[in-house]
Amino acid sequence: MHSFKLKRGIAAPGWLALMLALAHATPWAVPDTTNKAEAPNTLEGVKVKARRNGGATESTVIAAHSKVLSHRYASTCAFLAGGQDEVTLAYMRGLYADGDPLLGVEVDEETGKLVERKDQRFSDLSPGGDASSGTDNDRMIDQMLKQVDIANDSFNRVPYTNCTLADVNLAAGHNYIARKDKSLTQAFDAYEGGNYAEALARFEESWKKLGYEDAALMLGRLHLLGLGTPASTPKAVRWLREVVDARYDPVTDRLRFDPRKPEALNTRVEAALLLARIHLTGAGTKRDAAEAYKWWRKALDFGYEPAGTLLAQAHLTGVGPQPDIQRALSLLQTAGEAGDVNALYLLGQLYHHQWPRQPEGVPLDLKRAGAYYLAATKAGHADATYAAARMLDLGEGVPAAPERAVVLYKDAALKGNADAQNALATYFYRGEVVEQNLDTARQFFQTAAKQMQADAMFNLAVMLAHGQGGARDLATAYAWCSLSKRLGHQQAATALPAIEARLSPEDKARADTLLKPAPKKS
Repeated sequence: MHSFKLKRGIAAPGWLALMLALAHATPWAVPDTTNKAEAPNTLEGVKVKARRNGGATESTVIAAHSKVLSHRYASTCAFLAGGQDEVTLAYMRGLYADGDPLLGVEVDEETGKLVERKDQRFSDLSPGGDASSGTDNDRMIDQMLKQVDIANDSFNRVPYTNCTLADVNLAAGHNYIARKDKSLTQAFDAYEGGNYAEALARFEESWKKLGYEDAALMLGRLHLLGLGTPASTPKAVRWLREVVDARYDPVTDRLRFDPRKPEALNTRVEAALLLARIHLTGAGTKRDAAEAYKWWRKALDFGYEPAGTLLAQAHLTGVGPQPDIQRALSLLQTAGEAGDVNALYLLGQLYHHQWPRQPEGVPLDLKRAGAYYLAATKAGHADATYAAARMLDLGEGVPAAPERAVVLYKDAALKGNADAQNALATYFYRGEVVEQNLDTARQFFQTAAKQMQADAMFNLAVMLAHGQGGARDLATAYAWCSLSKRLGHQQAATALPAIEARLSPEDKARADTLLKPAPKKS
C-alpha cells in the first residue's frame, strides 16, 4: 500500500459516465456520504428553483402582498390603521415589534401581542371614515401629523408629512385588490403542477394588477428557461430588472443575512444573482464578467453578504475588475465577519498559500490560516474541516496532533469531503490512531474514489487486487487504476502494467466494459 498523499485529485467532467458505471459495478454496498445536490432546472450553469412549497397561505405570497403595500403604491399613511386586513397587520408586526402609535398599532397589555388601535381604524371599504361615529380620516391624519412634530428621531425617516386623504384612498384601493386577488397563488400552483403556460399568464396578471416582485422574478425564470414560452434571455433580463430596479427602502427591503440559513434570499438578491450568472456564463447573451461583477455588487448592496466573497474572487482572478489583492482581502474580511463561511475558508487558503492562483502580496501565515480554517470548521464547512485536519496531521503551524486530526478527518469525511475520506481510510488501513479495519478502509476509499479522488482510486485498486477488506477483483482493480492514471497519478501508472499482466481474458473483457464510456442519449 502506498503512503497516502494529502492532495486533491480533480478529474475532467468527461469521466463522469465512467465513474458512474464503475461505481455500480463494484460489489460492496457502501453508504454514500457525498453531498447529493438536487436536480434543478439548469441552463448553462444557471440554477432555477421555485421558492414556494405549499398552499395559498405560503409566506412567499404573504410577503409579496406586504411589499405591494409597503413601497410601490401606497405612502406610509397606508399603515395608519389596518381595518380588518391581516396582511397589513402582519407587515406592521414585522417592522414594529414593540408597537407604534403613529402607525395605528399598539401592544395589548393583557396578551402582549401587537394589535390595531381602535381609535385609528379605517376600512378600505370606507377610507373616508365612518360618519355615524363622528370620526373621519382627515381629522385622524391631522392628529397624527401633530404627533410627528414631537416624535423622537427614530421616526424621522418616515415621510408622514406627505400623507393626505388621497393617499389613504389610493392605499385603500390597492389594499382591497390585494386582499381579493388570487392570481399569485394560482400562478405558483400552476408552476408547481408543471402547467407553465398557465403559470406565465397568472404571473403576468399578478404583475399587471399589483406589481408583485415575486411575479416578475418568476417571469424572468420562465423566459430564461423557455417554460411556457420560447426561451428569451432579453425578456428574462427585462423581468429581472423590474425586480432589482424597483423602489428600494434600505431599512425594510434590505436582506438580513443569517449565516445559519445562507440560502434564505429575498426577491431582489435572487434577481441580482441570477443576472450575474447569466452574464458570467453567457446564457443566451454575450459573456460579460464586468456586468456580472456589477450585479454581485448590487446583491451585496441588497444585504447578501456572500456576494462580497464573489467580488473578492473576481479581484483575485482579475475576472471583471482589475486584480486587487488588498480589496479582495478587505471584502473577504467583511464577509467573514458577517458570517459567510466561504470567506473564512478562502482567507485560510490565501494565508496558507493553497489558493489555486496564489496572488502576490499575501504572506504565508500558518497560524492565521489555521485560525480561519477552524472558524469555518465550527460553522460546518467540510473543506475547511479537512484543511484544519491536514495542518494538525502534518504539524503545519502547530505541533503535529494526529489524534485531533483523525477526529476532524472523520467529521469532514461524513460531510462528503473526498480528500478526508481518503485520509481517514488510510488511518484505518494502517491501524494508526484508530484500530485497523480493512473493511472500513476499503469502504472509505471506494466512497472517495466515486468522487474522482485520484489517491483513493489507486488505494482502492491496490486493495481490490490483493483482496484486502473484501473479495479480490482484478478487473475492477484494473479499471480504478486506469482512471487514477488518467488523472495523473504516477504510482497508478507504475502499477497498471503489473495488474494487467494478471488479468484473465474474462477479466480483461470486463475491465474494458467498465472503462467503455456509456453511449450518448439521443
